[in-house]
Amino acid sequence: MVCLVLALNDIKPVNSQKYYVVQGGKPEGPFSLEELKQLDLKSNDFVKEEGAADFHEIHELPELSRLLSVKHEITLPQYFATMDIRLLAWSIDFFLSFALYCIFILLPILAFSSGSERTLYVIVGLLAIFPIQFISTVILECSKYQGTIGKLILRIKVCDTKGLRISFVRSLWRNICKLFGFLSLGIGFFVGFFSRKQQCWHDKLAHTLVVKDRLI
Repeated sequence: MVCLVLALNDIKPVNSQKYYVVQGGKPEGPFSLEELKQLDLKSNDFVKEEGAADFHEIHELPELSRLLSVKHEITLPQYFATMDIRLLAWSIDFFLSFALYCIFILLPILAFSSGSERTLYVIVGLLAIFPIQFISTVILECSKYQGTIGKLILRIKVCDTKGLRISFVRSLWRNICKLFGFLSLGIGFFVGFFSRKQQCWHDKLAHTLVVKDRLI
């Protein structure tokens, strides 16, 4: 249920959007689009939409570039999430999945079953965590949030090698490729510590990155 809510896109008219601009080394705003046009901004000035997590140069944002008559140019990712942060994000996701299992599956089983069937239900319920986690990860990593709840909390996200949001097909392939990491007894994940871009095997096979917010 949480995953479905997070995956929904917010519909917000462009004219009502507010923006923050970095001026003199600190954020100023919020400004309306019309006020933004009067600031005589350059393509490399840092701007973010109200509610967004990170600032970007104007030329990195396709819609805002068009509205401000600035040439859109993609800036390749430069800030990569370290493996310890990624592992912490995974731990948070697994903890949340286990908590939901305890509340919605384990407690009803303990309350309404008994004997040998109780043990069977508990085991089947535990095994259900993994496909649920897999499906939710695939959906969330290709959503506008570009990451699971653990990644959102730690302000990291999944993108392609150009920094763009990945498609559902690529997200599915990326998570299927994680099987190679498990089959290699963790080596496929461990190699990420020695990669400049912190890429594991599944990242390289799917041509994806896990990046963190740029600090201003």
